[in-house]
Amino acid sequence: MILFIDFDGVLHPIQRSEPDFCRLELLWEILRACPNVEVVFSTSWREIYTTQELVMRVTKGGGENLTHRIIGSNPSTPRARSTYVAGAQPTRHVECERWLAENGQQHRAWLALDDIPEIFPPSSPTLYLVNGRTGLTEVDVEKLIDKLTQVRK
Repeated sequence: MILFIDFDGVLHPIQRSEPDFCRLELLWEILRACPNVEVVFSTSWREIYTTQELVMRVTKGGGENLTHRIIGSNPSTPRARSTYVAGAQPTRHVECERWLAENGQQHRAWLALDDIPEIFPPSSPTLYLVNGRTGLTEVDVEKLIDKLTQVRK
């Protein structure tokens, strides 16, 4: 199973009422409970930082033993000018599928953790929607562990 992870609104609340990456321990809890899950960064932070820099941010302070489970970052998809006029498009979903294809992983089950439903197709079964005002919660952790342990690919 591949878990595509957004940062803003997932690993910390979108309003920044708390420090960046304040939900990391919850992510680590998920990964430790689901040893067959590998991580790909789908966050817009990948356009500013290298994958290695992001790995260091996400594992620093207690998750260093999970470094080998992070296997990449999504490619960026340039937006057509009309995208801005027409509104949000399922670009994040397309980027996830593109990463899978480019890395020979189309056969793998996957799930995206994100707080923006508009960048995925409506009712997408590959999206776990996080409340961006809170970021990951203990309730999310329980649900995600159940969901991720039911899929064995």
